[in-house]
Amino acid sequence: MKHHSLDDLQLFVFASKYRNLTEASEYLDVPLATLSRRIKRLEEQLGCRLINRSAHHFSLTSDGERYQKLCEPLVQGLNNVTERIAQDRKALSGKIKISAPINMTQVWLKYCIYEFAEKHPDICIDLDVQNEKIDLISKQVDITFRIGDLIEMNWVARKLWHLPFALCASTSYLEQHPPITHPSDLVKHRLITVNNDSDWELINQRSGEVFSYHGPFNFSSNDVLLARDAATKGLGITWIPPYYFNNHDQDNHNLEPVLPNWQGHEREVYIMYRDRDKRPMRVDAFINHVYEWKSKFHLAL
Repeated sequence: MKHHSLDDLQLFVFASKYRNLTEASEYLDVPLATLSRRIKRLEEQLGCRLINRSAHHFSLTSDGERYQKLCEPLVQGLNNVTERIAQDRKALSGKIKISAPINMTQVWLKYCIYEFAEKHPDICIDLDVQNEKIDLISKQVDITFRIGDLIEMNWVARKLWHLPFALCASTSYLEQHPPITHPSDLVKHRLITVNNDSDWELINQRSGEVFSYHGPFNFSSNDVLLARDAATKGLGITWIPPYYFNNHDQDNHNLEPVLPNWQGHEREVYIMYRDRDKRPMRVDAFINHVYEWKSKFHLAL
């Protein structure tokens, strides 16, 4: 089966509308020699003559007329599809698939996404929240948020926020237990941890002193919100990002900072997307919205 160039086919269909190849080359902005060569190549592939050439005029042969009539709807349909795709990419409509960590989204990132949805009602948001690293391609994800080193190869990753870790406990717990003035006092207290943060490294923000704690723990969970709730119930001191307990725009759950001058290494929050350019306008609009929202919204870290 012979394969014919769609570009050659398109040039022939467009050129057939003009009185001569010179006029066709001017309208199509294709050099005359190139236009003539590509039509000749199409004729060789088809094994028939499509046009009768002369110095100042050309006419379609009977094969050329038949071929032109059969191909013109195909060429027009292809152009319509191309135009519709181009319009879709430029429109602030369609769907955006967003992937983000569960707890970060539930606590504060959701407000950024809600604001975007209110601003662009013609854009449909498909929000997939999970803490595991997923296959972004098979899930057809447009935008993803990642914490730490969960960077995807061949995706653009831009830093958004720096998230430290800090100690907190409920007011009732602190009132009923010995005061804590240094991380070494942690051994005297009930402690709550998130499973993947069982090695606490505290850094004094003033002196630079480093203190490491590796357990034991009285309560652990794989969910940071459960660790926070356990602290709220007075079960002990926990080690979580401060925005979970120190955001004055929301309920602070009666949790107070413990040793506020001691914090952990900051973790980066990244926004990631597939392409450096040629993105749909709706995706660019969301990226720009995130940065605008970031500039006016301060996380209480």
